[in-house]
Amino acid sequence: MRFTRFKTRFGYLVLGGLGLSLVLCYAGCAKTAQKESPPEKAVATLLPEDKVRLSNDPQKTEVFRDAGLGLFIHWGPNSQMGTEISWPLYNASDDYIKKYYDLADTFNPVDFKPAEWARSAKLAGIEYVVFTAKHHDGFCMFDTAYSDFKITKTPYGKDILAMLVEAFRKEGLLVGIYYSPGDFRYQFETGHRFSHLYEANFASPELFGPLKKNFVDYERGQVEELLTRYGDIFMLWFDGKCEPLKKHAWRVKQDIFIGRGEIPTPEQEIPGKPADHAWESCLTTSIQWAYQPNPDIRTSKEIIENLITIRARGGNMLLNVGPRPEGRIADPDVDRLRDLGLWMMLYGEAVRGTRPWVVTNEGDVWLTQRRSDGTVYAMADLEYGFGGPKPPAPSGRLLTLKSVKTTPQTKISVLSQAGECEWKEDAQGLHITVYRKQTVQLIRKPSKKTGGEKAAGDAIQITWGPDWPVAIKMANVLPAKQDVPKEK
Repeated sequence: MRFTRFKTRFGYLVLGGLGLSLVLCYAGCAKTAQKESPPEKAVATLLPEDKVRLSNDPQKTEVFRDAGLGLFIHWGPNSQMGTEISWPLYNASDDYIKKYYDLADTFNPVDFKPAEWARSAKLAGIEYVVFTAKHHDGFCMFDTAYSDFKITKTPYGKDILAMLVEAFRKEGLLVGIYYSPGDFRYQFETGHRFSHLYEANFASPELFGPLKKNFVDYERGQVEELLTRYGDIFMLWFDGKCEPLKKHAWRVKQDIFIGRGEIPTPEQEIPGKPADHAWESCLTTSIQWAYQPNPDIRTSKEIIENLITIRARGGNMLLNVGPRPEGRIADPDVDRLRDLGLWMMLYGEAVRGTRPWVVTNEGDVWLTQRRSDGTVYAMADLEYGFGGPKPPAPSGRLLTLKSVKTTPQTKISVLSQAGECEWKEDAQGLHITVYRKQTVQLIRKPSKKTGGEKAAGDAIQITWGPDWPVAIKMANVLPAKQDVPKEK
């Protein structure tokens, strides 16, 4: 039988051999059909409690240490007002707390393009990402069955975590998920206030969320979701007291690498002593973790120097950005990532897959090593006006290292630059003369008279840069037996 349809403002007229039927399609029905379906409860097969190993997998620990450089992302509805994430709730009035939580009703990051984020990270030399799935305010950037305070209940309506992890995996980056055991939304909704915004009272019996779970079951359920519904997750990063969650995570996925909660992760500081085990220094591009208009931004050189120091001391750098409310990474952060990417393109070999040398530094020269083949890297600033061959190199330096001994097979060069360096060895150490011969970027030539500022009446002089540390590769070398001053 042949049917013909004619569209009307109310629906469709369907004409057939048996007569006329009017099919009505109301706007309300269409809206209902487009609603996000409730997420299925995660299904996890748990290891028996007496069989689970309560520590990180040794092989994944080495993968983490080899990676060296991660991208931290703090993002949520609060970005609409440029506040710090979660902490404005601390000591706030109920009226302000409600206004903070109401920001979820207008959160709609229509410019969110996860593929662009992932590509920027890849170009920056990033090896892994840690994304805030749930911060202390309790807002979930993923589609959870355990809470209605989530991204899929906002005007945006899509699971941002799912989109983001897929994009980063396509670029070959390891995926890490930040999860806050502290949950102020639970406290606010149940009226069961703990001692602190950051605090997690796993014994709290108050029921919460659509599934009406007590606190520990609510959070265990979300951990199961994160480890079973989002593909291969490399790392969980628990920001706060997490013992029952950490054990549960290992029961769900025995080889999951636990960042904070299992390894040292200092914030906004770099430990002063080397440590030959997994640790991670968490630093922001500016001061605030979440997006801040007109930020007090770090220079690219400071970020690069921090990375060098951290890697020489045996740790990883987790560099944080706070995306804008519409879904773009802020321009100052993009610029820092581009600069970091240029340095990593030139010299990343010196910090990726490396470990501490017998000393972290000799003065302002920082050292790493690749143990597999006896390669040592020295990272140092150059001096403008140093002199050199004809025509004069725009910058150069004479380094003397006391911790490195050459062999008949030794080769010394600047990474990404053709040719070897001039060097000699005597009782005082290994002397290396370094020049910048590669034309990478044009910068204003620093003036010795004015400390970098252009003197009145002087013409602008440009030279080759950038004005960042270079990395010298010393292949087939050994530790020297001489006494070397250790880092203070």
